[in-house]
Amino acid sequence: MEYTSKEVLLKNGRTCLLRRPEESDAETLIEYLKVTSGETRNFVREPEEISMTVEEELEFIRHMREAPHALHLLAEVDGVFAGSCSFDVQRDRMRTRHRCLIGISLFQKFCGIGIGTALLSEILRYAKIAGYEQAELDVVSTNAPAVGLYKKFGFETTGTIPHAMKYKDGTYADFLFMVKDLT
Repeated sequence: MEYTSKEVLLKNGRTCLLRRPEESDAETLIEYLKVTSGETRNFVREPEEISMTVEEELEFIRHMREAPHALHLLAEVDGVFAGSCSFDVQRDRMRTRHRCLIGISLFQKFCGIGIGTALLSEILRYAKIAGYEQAELDVVSTNAPAVGLYKKFGFETTGTIPHAMKYKDGTYADFLFMVKDLT
């Protein structure tokens, strides 16, 4: 899906650039996944589980650039990579092609200044342009900032998956399944 880079003003007065990833971002994106997975317990993988190669990440970047109904955006603040957001078809079946899956994550030091709002706003706008009727995501139930962001955009909780994740220390986290109507 086509996308033209965009600058947005953040709450702290700084400028954020939203853009599509380039192949030169592959190594940075792999490291980003490792760091963000270790910064919070809100992601499904432990840092040591991030084992994709640069070639695998390049394939993902290419797929997201070439797919007519998918978009992956990166956020940069003062030239520093801050986070990413994407949508892609939930399941590529005739009966479910109207649904897209949303994913978003930020480095912790960039949370709370409007980057998530900027990314999610663009992703939802383009998901609608791509023809999706419904956006879906799951989120750790105790991740109040993320749940608040999604509610701000009109996502509604439609279910809970108890004990969706089990941490190394033996504790669990529930997922909220959230849906937004795009029609």
